[in-house]
Amino acid sequence: MSKITEKMITECYEAFRSGNKGYVPQDMNPTSAKMNMIWLDSLINTFKPYHRSGSLMQYGLILEKIKQDYGVDRARKAAESAMPYCLQMNKQSHISILERYIKE
Repeated sequence: MSKITEKMITECYEAFRSGNKGYVPQDMNPTSAKMNMIWLDSLINTFKPYHRSGSLMQYGLILEKIKQDYGVDRARKAAESAMPYCLQMNKQSHISILERYIKE
């Protein structure tokens, strides 16, 4: 299993924004790419908890991109939708990232 990189996450995000939800970055496991697209949909469109946690890098990168591309309110909603799972799993580092976007 290869390590998920910032480049892979960025490529998934850009593909998702352009409507290409089947995109798989080079060297990324297709299942990981599919799960990432579902996670992005939960953060950007549905705001329904996905009950999975990405890495700290994924949270920081994606929330910042959502803020830049969709605005502060949508980034706040995305962070709020991810918070219950992170609280349940006691992911303190993730919670601190989410809180930054919730408080903006």
